[in-house]
Parts: sequence; structure tokens; C-alpha cells
Amino acid sequence: MKKKRAIIKKAARWSFTAVAGASTIAGVLGYSIKDLKPSWPWWLWSLILLIAFTVLFLFSLLIIIKCKHRPYTTEISKITVRIKIGDLFAEPQWKVIPFNERFDTEIDDKIIAHSSLNGIMIDKYVDDLEDLRNTIKSALNENSKYKPQESNGNLVYPLGRLIEYKDFLMLSFTHFDNQNRAHIGIGEYEQMLMRMWDELRRVYAGKPIAIPLIGAGITTIKGMPEKNYTEMLKCILCTLRKSGFQPEKGISIVLTEDVMEKVDMNIIKEEF
Repeated sequence: MKKKRAIIKKAARWSFTAVAGASTIAGVLGYSIKDLKPSWPWWLWSLILLIAFTVLFLFSLLIIIKCKHRPYTTEISKITVRIKIGDLFAEPQWKVIPFNERFDTEIDDKIIAHSSLNGIMIDKYVDDLEDLRNTIKSALNENSKYKPQESNGNLVYPLGRLIEYKDFLMLSFTHFDNQNRAHIGIGEYEQMLMRMWDELRRVYAGKPIAIPLIGAGITTIKGMPEKNYTEMLKCILCTLRKSGFQPEKGISIVLTEDVMEKVDMNIIKEEF
């Protein structure tokens, strides 16, 4: 609702600006609208102005809505960043997929939901589940400074750690409580992203990288009672800027249409 109001306000602002600009130009040139037909009554001129404003408003609204879903490309610290609607799994090369800190692989709609990104990855793109589990186990020996620790019989990885599997980069994104609920604190969210950029520097090997809007799923972000998708996207972009990571082929942030609807791209375009 807030986003719709913002779009309407922006369209109205554009329309007022266009009318005021036309009026100013006419005034400078010494003309008024009544010079066109001085015999018409005031109410008819008011109606004409109202119709003109309405047409401008609807035209502005159409432009804003049409542009809203267009891919947006910007440059952050000399890195090309593309924000677009699409299918993350259709992207070439590396795709970052959020997991929990244990890198669980059991899809039962309790630990992992079939509809989640890691659920879709395992359901559709993993032919040998045991091979995936062995890959996760062998990550203990990888040259990463983010080493796991044992907790309640499970190996728990620091948030932000990446494990490679085929063309996926599995991300330790959330904690997991005793009731199988994924959660992360709002302060930890930024720390996790900074570690993720550090890990990407370690593993990306010059390949293109695609990431989702991390946190847009069912994960609870403590300290953010109502998820703010715009703020999450801003945090991803701000931490990329601070990280010093400069991938040769840039970063693609791939959003679903539903997620894009919840992001105020006007704010993103103004700040980045």
C-alpha cells in the first residue's frame, strides 16, 4: 500500500511539474491560455486544465509502472551490478543459494521447505544426494578462515561461509533453533553479508555471480518485525561497496516478480 501511494505521489508530482513548466514558459513568452479562445467561460478553461492534468497524470503513471520492472544496471565501486526479475536457476555459472548454518539437506517442509531456494535446488538439480552430503563434509578441509564448530552433535558453520557444489555456492545464512525455525539477527545480517563477499572473493574464479534477495524467504530476521525488502537490498549493495570485492563480470541480483513488487526501486535508483 505504501509503495502504491509513493507511485501515485510521484506521478502527481511529475504532472504538476509539467503543467507548471508549461505555464511558466507561456508566461515568459507573454501568453496565457485564454489568448487561444478568450470568449470561453472560466469553468470551461478549468475543465480543460483538469483534463490536461489527468492525461499527464495517467501518462506519468503508465511510464512509472512500465519502468518499474525493467532491469536496472548501476556501478558500485567500479563493479557492474544488475538488478532484475528472473529465474535464479537459469543464470549462468555461480548461483548463491541460502542454507542454514548446518547445511541441512533433508527436505520435509520442516527443516527445508520444498518451495525454498535450497529445497528447489536439491529437488531439481541434485541427482545424487549422498554426493551433495559428501561435498558438504569435505568442506571441512577447504582453505577458508570460517571454520565450523561442533554444537549438539552438529557441525555449525559461521554465517556467511560458502560451500561449492557444481555451479551453486551454498551459503550459511541462518541459525536454526530447537523447533527447526530459521532465524538471523538484524546486526548479524550485515556481518553475514560481509563474510559472504569475502568468501566470494575466495571461490568465484572470475565467473559471473548471481544472488537472490537474501532474506526474502520465510527466515525470521530478529529486529525487523516487518520485513523491509528495500532495506535488505540496500544492505546487500552497501556491504558490497564496503567489502572491496571487485568481480570482473559484476554481480546480478535476481528477484522474483513478487519480491520486486515489494522493493521500492525508486529509492534504490536514487541512492545507487
